[in-house]
Amino acid sequence: MFDNFIEILSEYTNEFSFLGIVKAVLDLLLVVGLLIALYFLIKKRIKPKKIVFALFIFLLIYLLTILFDLRMIGALIRVFAFWMIGLFIIIYSQEIRNIWEAVFVKSKVDNAFSSVQEKQIIINTIAQTVDYLSKRHIGALITFEREDSLNTFIEKAIPINAIITQELLTTIFTPGTACHDGAIIIRKNRIMCAGAYFPSTDKYDIPKSFGTRHRAAIGISEKYDALTIVVSEETGNVSITISGVINLELTSERLKEILDQYLVIK
Repeated sequence: MFDNFIEILSEYTNEFSFLGIVKAVLDLLLVVGLLIALYFLIKKRIKPKKIVFALFIFLLIYLLTILFDLRMIGALIRVFAFWMIGLFIIIYSQEIRNIWEAVFVKSKVDNAFSSVQEKQIIINTIAQTVDYLSKRHIGALITFEREDSLNTFIEKAIPINAIITQELLTTIFTPGTACHDGAIIIRKNRIMCAGAYFPSTDKYDIPKSFGTRHRAAIGISEKYDALTIVVSEETGNVSITISGVINLELTSERLKEILDQYLVIK
């Protein structure tokens, strides 16, 4: 057995020539490097944006195997290529689904208010409600649908389809109700649904103090142009997320300014 191994190694390194040994060491290092990369891919779930870079490195390694006849890494790539594709699909299934929906499914809707008065009424109602919830440390997640349709989430939530009022909003978020932990989705001046659940963000640099509401609010803003207000149940602080960015500890006046900025009129 050992003699066979020495014979194979001798043949592979061209009878233990200097260049042959260098080739064997390089081959072995690439095998170890690829296995480590696979380990971190599975354990750490590297960000999808880095996948392109990873694929470029993988292609470069494959070209090296052909150019220098690196048999070990070549054999490993051939054996694991199919399984790596399957593993990639399993690990990043949610991201793949989000990209599919963004490219082929996501539709646009017209959520512009018909008048300044209509918009101002909604902003004041929301600001008063958020202030009420904040002072009582009642957690809330209020999402405004803008141009990107949120029908995917509306269809899976509890249908409401009612005019926005402070009484209805506070009732929905009262602790103990069926809709308390989910989000409401607002389309123009109507609450379309309650108890909606959004995909959580995959960001790693988010403070540990952020709860599921904050992570869900950031997550929906990364995939859609929606604007989401978060009321913290622990601190009563008010935040807004849009385009993957969260604005923290907002005053009532600042909340109104942001809503006025992002909610549009025809």
